[in-house]
Amino acid sequence: MAAVSSEKKYPCRSGSRADAAAIKNLMQQAFANYGKIDSQNKKIVNSALAEDLTDIINDLANNIVLVLLADEKIVASLRLEEISQQRFLLKRFAVHPDYQNQGLGTMLFTKAIARLKSENAHYLQLYSSLENKKLINFYRGLGFNCLEVDSKKGYKRGLWVKTIK
Repeated sequence: MAAVSSEKKYPCRSGSRADAAAIKNLMQQAFANYGKIDSQNKKIVNSALAEDLTDIINDLANNIVLVLLADEKIVASLRLEEISQQRFLLKRFAVHPDYQNQGLGTMLFTKAIARLKSENAHYLQLYSSLENKKLINFYRGLGFNCLEVDSKKGYKRGLWVKTIK
């Protein structure tokens, strides 16, 4: 019964153009800790923090965007971009810091998997920092495996892939 109660308290829906500003605000809050200092003492800014409303509106128009609400306010969001036949990229997966560690990310991810199954997707991949052990454990718990590592964005990140069954 708890799951039904949670779904009523935190409804999930597709994002719309009207959500763009709220999604941008969520990204700013949720990705704030991704900004790091590299070995040359230069600040590294995650691309999620650099996107503007136009980027978000384009994703809303061209990709699957899901949002999770609390009291009609967007508290979590993710985007699913089809990158090849039956393969999607999970990007901008964010939960507002005030709502983290309450199972909302898992709840939203479960909705995303259901949506991907309806799209006949076979694989879901994402890129994520390898510096955050908690995040690594979260993705492993969702069934992702890290296939390769790079530093193309200025920090160590992994390519994570999950098979959708």
